[in-house]
Amino acid sequence: MTRRTTWRQRAARWLDPTVARWDVAPPETPAPPAPEERGPGPWPAICEQFALRILASAYQMGAHLEAVEADEQDPERLERLYRIDHANTRIRRHAENLQVLLGRRVEDADPQTVPLVDVVRAAASAVEHYPRIRVGHVVELAVVEFAADDVIRVLTELLDNATRFSPPTAPVIVSAFVTEDGGVLLRIEDAGVGLHPDHLTQLNALLSGRPATPVTLDPAAHLGLAVVAHLAVAHQLRVALTTRSAGGTTATVAVPAALLCEIPAPGPAPAAPAPPPAWPPARHGTDPWSTPMAAPRDRTDTPTVRLATLDAPAGDPPATTGLPRRVPESVRDRVPAPRPSADPGAGSPPEAWPDETAAFAAGVSDARTPTDHEGRQR
Repeated sequence: MTRRTTWRQRAARWLDPTVARWDVAPPETPAPPAPEERGPGPWPAICEQFALRILASAYQMGAHLEAVEADEQDPERLERLYRIDHANTRIRRHAENLQVLLGRRVEDADPQTVPLVDVVRAAASAVEHYPRIRVGHVVELAVVEFAADDVIRVLTELLDNATRFSPPTAPVIVSAFVTEDGGVLLRIEDAGVGLHPDHLTQLNALLSGRPATPVTLDPAAHLGLAVVAHLAVAHQLRVALTTRSAGGTTATVAVPAALLCEIPAPGPAPAAPAPPPAWPPARHGTDPWSTPMAAPRDRTDTPTVRLATLDAPAGDPPATTGLPRRVPESVRDRVPAPRPSADPGAGSPPEAWPDETAAFAAGVSDARTPTDHEGRQR
């Protein structure tokens, strides 16, 4: 039996696309493109913006926490603030890891050459269970400035895995030794349950930058190792996981010699500013030709006023030469300074000048007064 429809039903089907059109064959929908044909799309840029916003919020929160910690006196509240600050550090670390996975380089405002012992300490400070980390022997070398932050991130993720997958009371030991080729081998040893051999093979393939096929790992369960793999390929680090015979796992990071250098010597301490000259300067003697010195120009108690009529025509910019300046100040009660002698060893000291002058004047007076004998001769 053929189904008949009225013109109203046919018009409703044409006007409403959600109603099935029985008398018209549905158009063929094209197959979705393959993942490699779709391209990256907008998601990398969106994720990068989210990472940048999280980083900005984390830095802003850190600044506020530092201000509150500086004013807090209660030990219990201060400990809580430290825990919040440490959680904020981990939030910043996750945002930076997102940038690494997106293939973006995390820029540092102040890159520095960092000694290896400070690399270990910085990595441990970003781990939740940092009190369990023990620092063993660390060679006295440093990581160059362009790779120091990334080596810290690699070590941070490996330390985080070691502390999370080991007993809560077991320590995690970090050490660094020099290799035969001039590099450094970082070792992270934990006392966890270890890894299954098949699982260990897959993880080492991921860390080498050549994932094994077929991939049986859950990417969401190994985000930290994915970050390590990206950074290891970028800096030619060799990262590997091995099972310890006594139980647990050992993670090794081979840092090439090209990323290492000697620990830079501390720079000289900044020189203390020279003390300002004493004011007024000490003066001795009664030399009437000595010129009074003007007050320093940087003092505020005796302002110096520049007279344009003496130094430069009106309207010209102030001169920057070291010429003397006229100042509107009183020169009363000032003892003029003595004139320097050409020969420091000649003559008498300035303190003897008044007595010598008086004696000289008396001698002149006596010479001008005629004696009785001279009067009789005249």
